[in-house]
Amino acid sequence: MSELLERVQHANQNLGQLVDMLSANDGCIRITPEHLSILLSELLRVGERVQSGDIPESDPELSVALHQYRRLLEQVRDLLPSLQACLLTERARLEAERSHLEAAHAWAESSKSSR
Repeated sequence: MSELLERVQHANQNLGQLVDMLSANDGCIRITPEHLSILLSELLRVGERVQSGDIPESDPELSVALHQYRRLLEQVRDLLPSLQACLLTERARLEAERSHLEAAHAWAESSKSSR
């Protein structure tokens, strides 16, 4: 098995898991920075080889793996807007929580100094 085929199959496995997670109703909750880092890493590794044009056309197994890779990339592309919306919602939630904690801290500090 060629190194490129192994790389594409590994990328397909990781992309498939990411698509499954994003497709789930609670997918945004389960996505971590590590998942996004793995996605970027896979895209860079496979993309570099594909763009170099160094792909043997006579390998049917590689052709199938690359077709699946493209299909998964299209699915990820289609899911990115919902991921962005989830991340923006989480960001707003965290900012509201931070604001609440800062207000509570200020109240606690003012209560200490008024004693």
